[in-house]
Amino acid sequence: MFYRIVRPLLYLFMCLFYPHKVYGKENLPECQQVVVCNHFGKIDVFFVGSLYKNKTYFLAKKELFENKLSNKIVRSLGGIPVKRDGVDLECIKEGLKVLKNGDNLAIFPEGRRNRENDDLQPLKPGSAMFAFKAKVPIVPVILEKKAHAFRRCNMLVGKPIYLDEYYGRTYNAELADEMNQKLTEAMLQTQADLRAMLKEKRERKRK
Repeated sequence: MFYRIVRPLLYLFMCLFYPHKVYGKENLPECQQVVVCNHFGKIDVFFVGSLYKNKTYFLAKKELFENKLSNKIVRSLGGIPVKRDGVDLECIKEGLKVLKNGDNLAIFPEGRRNRENDDLQPLKPGSAMFAFKAKVPIVPVILEKKAHAFRRCNMLVGKPIYLDEYYGRTYNAELADEMNQKLTEAMLQTQADLRAMLKEKRERKRK
């Protein structure tokens, strides 16, 4: 109930203060999925959430859940607490439950907000694990840069990644690295595609 009331207000807020243009929405599969996105700030979760009509669950740092009020609010919006380091079995259990229930799970695989530049930072290997265990596709999403109020933020939805070739194998460190490499390549390609597309658009405007 809380989410249904708040979502339209958040969407209105985003449109007014953080306008954004989404490219590639046709790449979104018609099934539950793990959506991964690069990360610049707290507002990013709302950009990702705007891709879907239904509630999207997302992994968020455990510190956001320490306060009773913030815990209630973040969980109501779809937040799932995750430890930044080590294996978090409770988080894995909750994330897989979301996917098995037919909902989408959003993850920011860089782990921390990128405060240095617009380039993709090294990805942590856990993201593909959720998709592998739930047997759902991964959707790479790239934000052009850090969002600023009243300035349009561009984002591109890349082609979905299917992990069928890995099914039947035992999940271990080697497999995690293989899948993470595949995800990294897809994210980098999506970022390159977005940059090339925006560059072409800007060059056309100059002519």
